[in-house]
Amino acid sequence: MEMDEINRRHDEVVAQEAECVFGYFDHKTAWDFGHFLIEEATKRNYNIAVRINLDQQIVFQYSMPGTRAGNDVWLQRKIDTVYYFGDSTERVALSHAQHGTDFYDLPWIDKFKLTKHGGGFPIRVTSSSAVVGAIAMSNAHGHEHGFIVECIRAWNAH
Repeated sequence: MEMDEINRRHDEVVAQEAECVFGYFDHKTAWDFGHFLIEEATKRNYNIAVRINLDQQIVFQYSMPGTRAGNDVWLQRKIDTVYYFGDSTERVALSHAQHGTDFYDLPWIDKFKLTKHGGGFPIRVTSSSAVVGAIAMSNAHGHEHGFIVECIRAWNAH
C-alpha cells in the first residue's frame, strides 16, 4: 500500500472510531449486539467467531460453524491489542505503517499476544472517552473491521 493510501485509510479509521460510539454499553447491550453481529454475519455467509469484553470480562462469545479453536486465539490477541493501544487493530496497523515500522519487529510487541490484523474494535460510550470494552471478530478474511463498523452504525441508527 502506498503512503498516500495508508494516510487516507488511517484518517478514515480514526473518523470511524470517533463515530462508532455507543450511547451506553452494558451486559445486556453486549448480548443484544452480539446476536445482531451473528445475524448480520449469517446474511453475508460469514462463518465468524466473535467476542465482546467489558473491562477484562468476556460478556459475549459465539463461534459459528466453520470456525476452529484457533479463532479463539485470534480473538484474544485482538482484544489485548485494543486494550494495549486504546485503538482498533486496524488503526494500530496503519499507524505503524505510517511510521515505516513493522509492528512485529518492535521489541516491546509480543507477537504472540498482540496483532496488527483488523477485527479488534474499542467500545466507547458517549459519557466517556475511555475504552470500556472491546469487540473482536475472526474468520471474515479481511472484512472484520469494516463489518464491525457497519454493524455499529446500523445499531446506533435504530
